[in-house]
Amino acid sequence: MLAHLTGFVIAFLGWIPPLAIYFARRERSPFVRHHAAEAANFQITMLIPYVFAGVVFFGLGIFFPSLSWIGYLLIALVWIACIVFGVLGASGANKGIWYRYPVSIRLLK
Repeated sequence: MLAHLTGFVIAFLGWIPPLAIYFARRERSPFVRHHAAEAANFQITMLIPYVFAGVVFFGLGIFFPSLSWIGYLLIALVWIACIVFGVLGASGANKGIWYRYPVSIRLLK
């Protein structure tokens, strides 16, 4: 459950705690391994929109300062998506469900 919840607390570095949990506990429990891998995969996938939103934010901030709020809005929307899916994943883990994120590149298995 902790692997799912740390993603939105740390924002774009949210892939580090689930990856650490994955490597530390992957041999002990298949359930923990599954949830840590799912959380790490999702947070690594979320790096793509975070980087895109950051580029938009800085690009618009440099060339069109009055429109830089669009990049800020994109960053906030990605963060909200991380919160929603992280809470759903943590809730599933708490209930004993093998939760899978609907939007995720499967790098760890």
